[in-house]
Amino acid sequence: MKNIIFTIAMFLLSACGGGNSDGNTNTPGTNPDRGDTQMVINQQYVVSKGDQIFKDSDLAKVKVIHSDGNTRSTVELIEGSATLRNN
Repeated sequence: MKNIIFTIAMFLLSACGGGNSDGNTNTPGTNPDRGDTQMVINQQYVVSKGDQIFKDSDLAKVKVIHSDGNTRSTVELIEGSATLRNN
């Protein structure tokens, strides 16, 4: 149970990172060549422990779906923009 709470907290905290207000479409520290994915609203992404979500806009909201006993979760961008970095 602690692992589930930690995983959800990790995703939520990662999603609360600094916004990008300079008009640049790449979040500082993200790199499409490294496998970073620009998230699309209402599309689900499978994530594992260590994956990170970077908030690209102040309005970014992410829904996390996790089942007990499962090592992977599903995240979905609900609003705004964000970048997913797979570990």
